[in-house]
Amino acid sequence: MLKNDDEQWLRKTYPGLVPLAGRVAGDIEFNATYDSQSNRFVILHEAATDATDGLVLSGEFRIRIEERKDKTFSSLPAVYVEEVEATDKRHFGQKDKSACLCSPFAEDEFLRPEFQFRTFLDQLVIPFLYGQVFYSLRKHWPWPEYTHGATGLLEAYSEIVGNAKAKDCLQLLRQDKSWERIKAALQQKAYVKGHTPCFCARMDHIRRCHPRALRGAQRLHEDIKALALPVE
Repeated sequence: MLKNDDEQWLRKTYPGLVPLAGRVAGDIEFNATYDSQSNRFVILHEAATDATDGLVLSGEFRIRIEERKDKTFSSLPAVYVEEVEATDKRHFGQKDKSACLCSPFAEDEFLRPEFQFRTFLDQLVIPFLYGQVFYSLRKHWPWPEYTHGATGLLEAYSEIVGNAKAKDCLQLLRQDKSWERIKAALQQKAYVKGHTPCFCARMDHIRRCHPRALRGAQRLHEDIKALALPVE
């Protein structure tokens, strides 16, 4: 998971984290700021001179980063945070209690052409931990968030460019408990209609319940037709 220069960087930047066999574990401290107006997140290292007008928060957590055994929904390493209630509201996956760090459609930025440990830690793990401190203070996430499950997956799909991820999106949706309802929506002839029952537990009209997910479903519907992908 780490190259030699990654280990050197880790010892210097986050000395409380220790590389072990197949994992990185220990204590991590950070000082960071997030400006909601500019949507800018900055880690404030000791020598940092570039800051924003956002809220500065500090935190210390005991974490564990290790290779994920089940890569059905994510190929990124699993991150576990001790002494934090691993609820879905705090963005922990309820299957294995690991951190939900980003949309599956954004994972390639950290995995290609090879796993980028430093980028992973600074751009995903530290912001996630900042979010935990913020949630403890405000009881909500500091930046816009995706809904959990298939609804959130479609919200994320609505924002990507192109149709290269259409097949991946379908494969992930097939694992969801709402797949039969999703499949019926994607098989609508002209387009996914706004009065289709939402794929979340409320099942209200999707245009009222989760409009971003409706846009994602409509995009996926178009891409499926363009690529002649089977929906089954």
